[in-house]
Amino acid sequence: MFLQKSKITALGVALILGVAVNAANAAPVIYNLSLTNITTFDNVITGTGSSVLTTQVILGQSTYNYTDQNGNPATVTITRPNSSTQLGANIASYSSGSKSLSGAAWQINPGLSSGEPIPGMYSGLSFTFSSPVNAFGFEIGDWATCCTGNTRPASIQSTYGVPALGSGLWIAFDGGAATLPANALTDTDNPGYFESFSYTNFIGAIDSSGFFSQVTFWGDGFGEYLVAGGTLRFASVPQGSVGNNVPEPATVALMGLGLAGLASLRRRKLN
Repeated sequence: MFLQKSKITALGVALILGVAVNAANAAPVIYNLSLTNITTFDNVITGTGSSVLTTQVILGQSTYNYTDQNGNPATVTITRPNSSTQLGANIASYSSGSKSLSGAAWQINPGLSSGEPIPGMYSGLSFTFSSPVNAFGFEIGDWATCCTGNTRPASIQSTYGVPALGSGLWIAFDGGAATLPANALTDTDNPGYFESFSYTNFIGAIDSSGFFSQVTFWGDGFGEYLVAGGTLRFASVPQGSVGNNVPEPATVALMGLGLAGLASLRRRKLN
């Protein structure tokens, strides 16, 4: 009887600690904003005590110098996710309605390539940082203008928990699962179009579960023009400072109960 209770107690503790681990590895916090609301993203970063670092995209330039939050020189380099595909020329500007991106932009033109893990990925962009970050965002043009009836493969739907239909914008931090910050079934799903009939918006993500050297972005609205750039915004916020990357108080309490259970179990064994 004692052995049976011991096994149950140990199993309960394992499950409790498992919940705690899962709570500490939550998904990135994502942002899909109109250009006038980019400060929403910035304010989350500054609220952690960190600074928002920015670099404006310049026509024909793919590597940018900046000073990281420790005062060290650093670079961010833009390539295609598939190293065999050239980045190609970017465009000087993009405007729609009454809004314009704040700098140059790279064309994406979502397309299919053989061997890519998620459709459209190799036509996107990879941003590689010499000084790791965990918050990143940039401006988007020409999203949700068409192609919202595309159907994603069933395997992608089940693996990533994404809808079957839509023109999506994907983002992934290295070492982490890809997420879908935005999915359009109509042009009004673009916050810029909803706000001022402008096909412009801002996509950002913060994953304070760790720090990352590369962020990859792509679209799967096959047939769209789609551009990304304007001004790049990034930061290194304290680990666990944004979202549910730190156990909730209730989870901490459960952990305490679990540890108490372990202590009780140990005392009973000694007796």
